[in-house]
Amino acid sequence: MFQFLVERRSLALLVGLFLVSFTLMTLSVRFRGQSTLLERSILSILGSTIRVADIPRKWSVELWQKYQLLKNAHEENIVLKRKLQTLNTHHAQIQELKSEVARLKKLLGASQNLEAPVRLARILARNKNIYGESLLLDIGSRDGVSRNMPVMHQEGLVGRISRVGNNVSQVLTLLDSRSAVNVIAQRSRSQGVFTISPEGESEVRYMPHHVNMKRGDLLISSGLGGIFPKGLPVAHITKVTDVSGLFPKIKARAIVDFTNLEEVMILMTKPKDNPWK
Repeated sequence: MFQFLVERRSLALLVGLFLVSFTLMTLSVRFRGQSTLLERSILSILGSTIRVADIPRKWSVELWQKYQLLKNAHEENIVLKRKLQTLNTHHAQIQELKSEVARLKKLLGASQNLEAPVRLARILARNKNIYGESLLLDIGSRDGVSRNMPVMHQEGLVGRISRVGNNVSQVLTLLDSRSAVNVIAQRSRSQGVFTISPEGESEVRYMPHHVNMKRGDLLISSGLGGIFPKGLPVAHITKVTDVSGLFPKIKARAIVDFTNLEEVMILMTKPKDNPWK
C-alpha cells in the first residue's frame, strides 16, 4: 500500500509537469515556429525538476524491494531452522535406536549361555527407599512372569521378581537390604551370603575365617535356597579385614552396574518360595 501511494503521487506530479512543458512547446511552435531562450530554460528546469521529483519514487521502490528480500530471507531462515531441528531429532532417534539394538543383542547373546528360557523386559521406573532400590518392568503375569523368578543382565545377577501385576512386575535388586543371595567363591569354593548392610554397603557374611579370600575374587550364586540357579555371577570381593574373628569382614561390589540398566532378562523358571515343598 505504501509503495502504491508513493508511485501514484509521483506519477501525478510527473504527468502535470509534462503537460505544462508540452503546452508551452505547442504554443511556441504554433505562434513562432521555434522556441525562445526562456522556453528552453523553462524546459531545462522542468527536466531537472522531473528527474529530482522521480528520486523519492525510485528510493521508495528500492527500499520496498530490499524489505521484501529481507522478509523472504527471514522466512526462509525460519523454515531452514525447523528442518534442521527435525533432522537433529531424527538423528538422535536413530542413534538411540542403534544403541538399544546393540544392548538387546548383548542380552540375547548372554541368554544363549543360560539353560532356562528368558524374556526381555524394559525398566519403566526405579524406586529408591530406606531399604535400597527396586525396579519396575514392563511385563507381568500375562507374559508368564511369576514371583521369585531370577532377573539377569548380561554381566550378572540383578535380583528377583518380588511382586507381579498383569502388565508390570517389580524387581527386588541385590542392592536392597531385604535381598540376600547364597554365593560361592569361584576360586576357593567357600560359601557365604551376599547382602547389604544396614549402612547400605555390599558385604559377604558367614565366610569361614580360615579361607584365603582375596580382593578381586569372583562370587557366583551357589544354587542354595531354590531361587537362583547355580553359577550366576554376583559380585567381586573388594576388601577383606578382621580375619581373626569367627567370620572375616568382607566387602564386595555387585558385578552389574545398576546405574546404567535399561533392559534386563527374566529367567522363566518357577522357583518355590519354600524349596522343601
